[in-house]
Amino acid sequence: MRNSVVFCLAVSFAMFGFGFSIQCYTCPDGSSNNCEVKQVCNQGEDSCLKLTSGGNTYTSCMRYADCDFMTLAVRYSLADFEFDCCQSKLCNGKEKSAFQRFKEFFG
Repeated sequence: MRNSVVFCLAVSFAMFGFGFSIQCYTCPDGSSNNCEVKQVCNQGEDSCLKLTSGGNTYTSCMRYADCDFMTLAVRYSLADFEFDCCQSKLCNGKEKSAFQRFKEFFG
């Protein structure tokens, strides 16, 4: 009986994604090209960052709670930039066309 309960809990956690990290594109040193390097984020990093300044694009994993202008300005030592934080798999990559999104959705 006890083994059944443990097994059911393990399956439930697996189904709902508890304990699994998000995956993001990562180019922390900046890139003029679209970065295609994928990284599984560390525990506690629950979002993907995409920050652009001039011709450089910085992408990485980070805590969603730290996704604000002041924190990023200090971390990247930049005065002028645009940023976005998102919380789904590989959401900080280059923009996809409607056809690409359709193809990924239907397989």
